[in-house]
Amino acid sequence: MQKVTLIFSLLFVLIAGALSASQDQLDLNKATYQQIHALPITPQQAEAIYYYRNYIDFFQSVYDLLNIDSIDQVTFLKIKPLVKIVPYGVYDERAQRRDQIYYLIRRLAMDEGSSEAVSDLWEDMLMSPININTATYQDLLNMPIVNPTDVRAILRQRKLSDFQDYRGMRNAPGLTHYGATNLRHYVSYQPPELKGKWNFNYRFKFNNNPFSEDVEEILRESFVPDSLNEKFSMWGRYDLDNAAPEISHKFRARMEDWFNLEIGALLFFKKGEERDLNIFQENNQLSEALAENSKYAASIDLKPANLKVVLGHYRATWGEGLVMENTDLFEPRRSGYSFSKRVRGIFPDLSPTEEFTLKGAAVEYGNSFMNASLFFSDDKKDVVIWDSNHDDKLDDDDDIFYYIVSTPRFTNEQLESAEALFNEYRPNLSPHPLPKIDMAPRRDALRETMVGGHLQFDPFIGTHLGVTAYEAKYDRYFSIADYANLDEYLIYDSYYYKKLDINDSEISGLYSTETDTYRRNYRRVYGFDWQATLDNVTFQGEYAELEVDGKPFALGDDPGALVVSAYFNYANLNFLMLYRDYDLEFDNPYARPFAEHERFDGTILEKQYYLKNPLIAEMYCNSPWSQPERGLYIETRYKFLRELTLTKAYLDMWERKSDGRKSVRFQGELEYRPIYQIAMRLKQKLQTNGSEDFFTRAVSKTSETTCLFRTYLTNRDRLELEYRYTKVWMAPYTNLTNSAEPGQSNIIPTANVLIHGDMICVNYQHNFTDYFSMEGSFLFWNGHGVSHWDWEDMEIDFMGSQGMKFWFNLYNRISNSLAISFKYKVKHYQDDELYLRKYNEPIFGNDYVAQTKHKESSIRVQLDWTF
Repeated sequence: MQKVTLIFSLLFVLIAGALSASQDQLDLNKATYQQIHALPITPQQAEAIYYYRNYIDFFQSVYDLLNIDSIDQVTFLKIKPLVKIVPYGVYDERAQRRDQIYYLIRRLAMDEGSSEAVSDLWEDMLMSPININTATYQDLLNMPIVNPTDVRAILRQRKLSDFQDYRGMRNAPGLTHYGATNLRHYVSYQPPELKGKWNFNYRFKFNNNPFSEDVEEILRESFVPDSLNEKFSMWGRYDLDNAAPEISHKFRARMEDWFNLEIGALLFFKKGEERDLNIFQENNQLSEALAENSKYAASIDLKPANLKVVLGHYRATWGEGLVMENTDLFEPRRSGYSFSKRVRGIFPDLSPTEEFTLKGAAVEYGNSFMNASLFFSDDKKDVVIWDSNHDDKLDDDDDIFYYIVSTPRFTNEQLESAEALFNEYRPNLSPHPLPKIDMAPRRDALRETMVGGHLQFDPFIGTHLGVTAYEAKYDRYFSIADYANLDEYLIYDSYYYKKLDINDSEISGLYSTETDTYRRNYRRVYGFDWQATLDNVTFQGEYAELEVDGKPFALGDDPGALVVSAYFNYANLNFLMLYRDYDLEFDNPYARPFAEHERFDGTILEKQYYLKNPLIAEMYCNSPWSQPERGLYIETRYKFLRELTLTKAYLDMWERKSDGRKSVRFQGELEYRPIYQIAMRLKQKLQTNGSEDFFTRAVSKTSETTCLFRTYLTNRDRLELEYRYTKVWMAPYTNLTNSAEPGQSNIIPTANVLIHGDMICVNYQHNFTDYFSMEGSFLFWNGHGVSHWDWEDMEIDFMGSQGMKFWFNLYNRISNSLAISFKYKVKHYQDDELYLRKYNEPIFGNDYVAQTKHKESSIRVQLDWTF
């Protein structure tokens, strides 16, 4: 009852605040298009006011409205009491664009998550708007939240005449209002002034957020089973309670003339990675840090020749990400449209991506008829090695198990030192001695040399056919055990070999360069992609194969992967259908296609406590690879009325290839907005894992309901109240329901297990001035076994059993060239209480572990200096 009273009290405050705010006059020099549209005027008049303010001049007086042709005297007298004019201060255009960058990246992160590499690309586009009258189809399509049908509409209209301003572009037949507004910050309508001036940017980041829960569990896992001594874990061995914070320094310089020249460098340390960079100290580690923790890139874009060259670290993406998309991140349900689109082509990469960055040289040529790219990379990769020659040591002569993205990236000296300590105790355990560690991650232990390219033809506007391929050569062999021997290969104790199941065929299905039938030192992947746009409909897809033992130019005789989609885009409706099918043996480490789950989900790699080396579990928890799946995904957005919008609804039905498990996920969000200042959103998520499995514990059903109330106050302030309730049904553990005593004859039947939890949250944003703002949240949750999550500014946070947290982020543009962001978070939570028991055996002594209370606080600082 108290919770219900609290919700309705806060709701009353929200609505009352909104209604009182609605009585204030609207400042036309700050108002958004939606706020202007809410005035008692026509949509054409609202657009004219917005256009005048953005592209002609700021309003100096309310009477400047009469300078707009569509504003007559009657309209002027009607809106005059509702608006005001506050003189707009001198504010550098580039500074305004940087504010727009911060807002955009935050918005994209909150919707689907975003990677820093993509953020850098969109920042460049904002800081240097492209001339819409000379931009290619690919240039426009790479801009955020812009769809192929909108780009086609722009290019078809441009064939008739060049665009002179935003209004001309907005009126292009077939261009949706949504597409036009998303493009407006990224394009110009006149050739840029070629000044040859340099612009410099330095960005510093500091973040001492705790390790994620999954990573912390792996690092705390003992290498000496049943020992509670922390020195036998990586956490205790290297005192990660006091781990060094995440720190990065990024420098970029850009010059615009008849060609664009850009150079940059990044020095980046993950949490827990510490280097002594004191240059005045004799034994400092500056040279090692520059060699192992840095990235650099230089690019030149010869615009008259349509040629771009990138040296150093770069990013490459084509098609649906089946052949090439080199990031260290996995993003679920990445359809390639709207917020989850791919930026295709070759670009400098100064993001934190380490494992799958490409390092070397790349060339890209493009015009309205074709696009061609070639790339070369020579880099060392972190991998897991195993004692393949059985000489009781791990060295350069051993084979590779697979790639690994580690957090933190321990040095090889740290890994070897810890393994030497653990190996002193493992053979002496009683009553079951354990062998020495024969599988472990190693830093920069594989040299990978890659050559590849992409060739694409564009016969019509919005239509293309492309081919992508690469060959990666290695200085060591990959060798994976077959499924029958996988238990001995991975698990430390034969007693737990039974924990392997058919899901682990995802591991045995990985690609080996050394088998009984062949011995090679390379991996070859090739595929083709296509797109066709007809009026408001786009068809696109990609097919790829990993060459194993099939013929090079024959399709279907090697492991393959397919993604096809159809996208319908109208003014008030968009609709997407996407089908994917990835073979279990299609092992392309650079593939990042659409998927619900990352690779190795549900395998033994999820359970670090069974593995010979717990660190190997990071192959799963940091997996950037998509799980082999087959399924159909349907998504839509529909605006029923001005006040009522189905903001997003999707249905995904898929089958996991390793065991044939079928699952279904539905999510829908409905927003009601009676006036601009008030929005109410209802979101429902339903998911069934194992929809046809009635006799296994893999079955679970989840229902998650979220209610959100949002109000916009004066000066673009925002206040939100959010409540979420989650229920999860699971099959029971009969051995936990009944006594642990052996020899039972009366087993008690048990119904399904139901766990539930809820969360209440207040989010806010307050703009003190045009240059200084604050946003934050207060959140309380009770999990009861349910996992809760929350978007914080630009990052996601997973919570414990129950607790509370609050955070705030201050953003201050101190001057036109200097901006700083400061985030502080406090989090109090506790774990579940535990009752200990052994399988079919009673436990003696203390069999209860009380809830553990945790108190965390963290700081994130970002500084941007432009000069």
